Amino acid sequence: MYKQVSEKQVAHYKSLCQSALDKLRAELKKKHGISIRIVLVGSGARNVVTRNGDGPFDLDYNLVLLSIPQEYTGSPEKLKTLIRETLDNLVPGNFTHGKDSTSAITYLLHSPDRKKVEFKVDVALVLAGKNCYNKLVHDKKTGRYIWNKIRKSADIDTKLAAIKNAGRLDAVADIYYQKKNVYLSRQDSDHPSYVAYIEAVNEVYQKLKK
Repeated sequence: MYKQVSEKQVAHYKSLCQSALDKLRAELKKKHGISIRIVLVGSGARNVVTRNGDGPFDLDYNLVLLSIPQEYTGSPEKLKTLIRETLDNLVPGNFTHGKDSTSAITYLLHSPDRKKVEFKVDVALVLAGKNCYNKLVHDKKTGRYIWNKIRKSADIDTKLAAIKNAGRLDAVADIYYQKKNVYLSRQDSDHPSYVAYIEAVNEVYQKLKK
């Protein structure tokens, strides 16, 4: 069953991740001329981090690329490898080295006995366009690195602002947890966390309009 992770515990891991990513930003700028903006996204940004029982929980960050030297613009694999290897030397020593996941660089923190994962952080590379974002994806079937378009979340942000003004953010969190547990009970893998969250926002927003 999914339950909320305490703010104190989440804050501890946010601090660890932010420290490493701040060092990454400084090193990329100084040594490679790459400028980035660090953005916490997903449940961590909205303070609704959950875990299934005593399983791991995760945080998600986007590294928004603001300026990239010419040698990396046409070689996203080289860019991702550089960022991963640089960050490997900056994360705390009890984390694994980064894994080149499909849409992110993934770091794991295991329990002291190494029997289970306690925490995971995903770091995605993103280019901001005029009407959309482009996330770097590693297509494992073809081996290609592709910039995939993803829509901006202005619509959800507008709805969230209205919900916040109405003092109903707690309702969003309650419905989000309910939906996570319903999908878990159904063993439904087609509704990841961000889908459940969007559904919760839309549901509360529709109630405001009635």
